[in-house]
Amino acid sequence: MSYQVLARKWRPKRFEEVVGQEHVTRSLQNSLKSAKLAHAYLFTGTRGVGKTTIARLFGKAIRCENRGPDMNPCLQCNPCKDIESAYSLDYQEIDGASNNSVDNVRELIENVRYLPAIGSHKIYVIDEVHMLSTAAFNALLKTLEEPPEHVIFIFATTEAQKLLGTILSRCQRFDLRNVPVDVLTAHLKVIIQKESIKFSDERFIERLAVYGKGSVRDALSLLDQVLSLAGEGKIDETVFFQSLGLARAGAIRDLLGHIILERPLEASNLFQQLLQENIDLKRIVDQMLEAFYGVIQNIDHPADIYGQDLLPKDALNGVTFAELFWIYETFIKDCEWAMVGPSPDKVLDLVLQKLDHRRQILQPDRSLIQNSATAVNAAPAKAAPVAPVKPKTANPSFDALVESLGNDSMTIRGNLEMGNFVEAPKLTDDGVSVIIGFHDKDILPREFLQDTDVMPKLRTKIASHFGVKPEKTMIKLVAVDEAEALRNGFTSLADRETKKHQTEVKEKREKLLNDPYIKEAEKLFGAKVDKVVLKDER
Repeated sequence: MSYQVLARKWRPKRFEEVVGQEHVTRSLQNSLKSAKLAHAYLFTGTRGVGKTTIARLFGKAIRCENRGPDMNPCLQCNPCKDIESAYSLDYQEIDGASNNSVDNVRELIENVRYLPAIGSHKIYVIDEVHMLSTAAFNALLKTLEEPPEHVIFIFATTEAQKLLGTILSRCQRFDLRNVPVDVLTAHLKVIIQKESIKFSDERFIERLAVYGKGSVRDALSLLDQVLSLAGEGKIDETVFFQSLGLARAGAIRDLLGHIILERPLEASNLFQQLLQENIDLKRIVDQMLEAFYGVIQNIDHPADIYGQDLLPKDALNGVTFAELFWIYETFIKDCEWAMVGPSPDKVLDLVLQKLDHRRQILQPDRSLIQNSATAVNAAPAKAAPVAPVKPKTANPSFDALVESLGNDSMTIRGNLEMGNFVEAPKLTDDGVSVIIGFHDKDILPREFLQDTDVMPKLRTKIASHFGVKPEKTMIKLVAVDEAEALRNGFTSLADRETKKHQTEVKEKREKLLNDPYIKEAEKLFGAKVDKVVLKDER
């Protein structure tokens, strides 16, 4: 029998085997139990989190002839076996990327009319449904509006924002989450134990979960990759890092030490050595950022994933917290433009040397990295009381707050633009309280920002803008009715931007209409320009 990759071998066959998506599987089981099935479902989330797996499991459960009390498919009846073997006439999985034309959809619609050969439902699963053309979507829309009673559509996509609103409004939507590292680690340990895979250190397993970035499939694919190099042997540090194309842990520790201890020549030589070993630049950057983060988060004893010291003993003596944050922030910003330049390897080498020469570069304004009166590892016997940190001076306007989000939070920024401060932010010595209003008709932006996954990110952004701690940042999102908005002059940032654009368009149009050459042309031809269309008019 040919080898089966772990992601396929361990694909869930029961609802409780799905990892990290209990909020979805529980809802589907309840729907089956109460016999309240919708005619269209949408599963959305990043790759490898279980969209197609849940769709197939749900399809089996709907068509199963011997469902258990927990609503799991029996896997033994003919409908279950037909779906598993991909021979079912009444269950079809369609790749939206390669079957995205209007003709493909018309063929599907033609088949929809016919009753199932066995059972009460025909099920159509369309994966990557956002890849369908606009014409294909429009062709499908009529069937979604008035589907036959025997048909259920299940859509899966990584980019729900690309779907037409008319399609979204006709589906029950389930957003699958990225699987947390601890949950993914526990899942990997179960599989590793059952597969009799040996690791020299269990912390490598957690690294696989981290590198999987919330995707079960990606984490298992990485495990397969490691196994391909290890063969039947134990997975040790050398095998782990070589198989994943990562820099040696010792090399990252040494590179970090050279930077902290301001040794530019040693840092440059080691960096060039890593390049000669064909380590990808992006991986070096990611590992360095992870190491910097580990130092800052565990300042008393910075250690890597193997429990080894990240820095030589006493390396942090004389180094302030402000200096460490400057190194981290500068490295992130410089790497961003270095990686898109014509010679990223050379630029990144210079970035490392810049960090090594930081004290010379920042002369005479050394205060940027020396604002901390006490070095990181040089605490006195009796620490003096620390005065509360004053909030930094920040522009209290709502426009400035939104602008400070930058381009790395476009979704949050886009929804936040639909609101405005109801009253001026209230700043204290170490915290801030803001009340952000939205027109009562703008329900979706307010609900999006109140989401349990989004609100912590918004709180962190607002705290950063005002220079306070996130835990000391209070945010209240309220609805403002039309009468109250008119009475108090409340307008959202989006309203103001729209009005500003309309004013600019009007002024440009009037300027063109009053242009001397236009006036002269009107006299010459005995005509009048009655319409002006601007290139940037929206």
